[in-house]
Amino acid sequence: MTRPAVDGEVRSTRGRPRDPGLEGRVFDAAIALYAEVGWAGFSFDALAKRSGVGKDALYRRWGASRAGLLRQTLEARWYGLEQIDTGSIREDLLALARMWLRLRTGPYGKVGLHMMIDTLRFPEVADVLAGYREDAVRQARSIVRRAIDRGEIPPSTNPGLVLDIVVGGVTNHVATTPQRLRPAMTAKMDEFAVSLVDVLLSGVKQAGQ
Repeated sequence: MTRPAVDGEVRSTRGRPRDPGLEGRVFDAAIALYAEVGWAGFSFDALAKRSGVGKDALYRRWGASRAGLLRQTLEARWYGLEQIDTGSIREDLLALARMWLRLRTGPYGKVGLHMMIDTLRFPEVADVLAGYREDAVRQARSIVRRAIDRGEIPPSTNPGLVLDIVVGGVTNHVATTPQRLRPAMTAKMDEFAVSLVDVLLSGVKQAGQ
């Protein structure tokens, strides 16, 4: 017969208690693994070794969905544009440019390259990343739309074009800088971000006159 619980007593439950730090350790290991080997090497075996989390725990949390884990990892560790909302178009675009510079030059800089290649090679990656990219584009375009609503830039401003210039400018700057010049580039990243955004906004405002 089951004994009723008394006041203040917490009845124990079967099973191992959930580790509150598990997701963080897995995401840290997963972003590093994906940056290093891409989708072809993004296995639960490799992830278990790298994270120190057992495969059984990985399967309990994510089932067999490597793609689902990849999307959650990117959302948690790659970028989050929803956090960019300073109330100023210049500061928002500077935050975006600085974030993209950090990502492209940081230890996980190859993540973007792997995403582009793996989307073309693996349908399961294309499927799971489609929503992630759509969310990112929508969040990024909202930066420009908020500025239009505030009257900072002309209503005719094309949000997609503005973002293409910022993200594309950073991507090209990093990709075309020779290895021998990368230390100097890294030291002047903020200067580049300021110049890029100021030139862009100057053109946007002149186009609206």
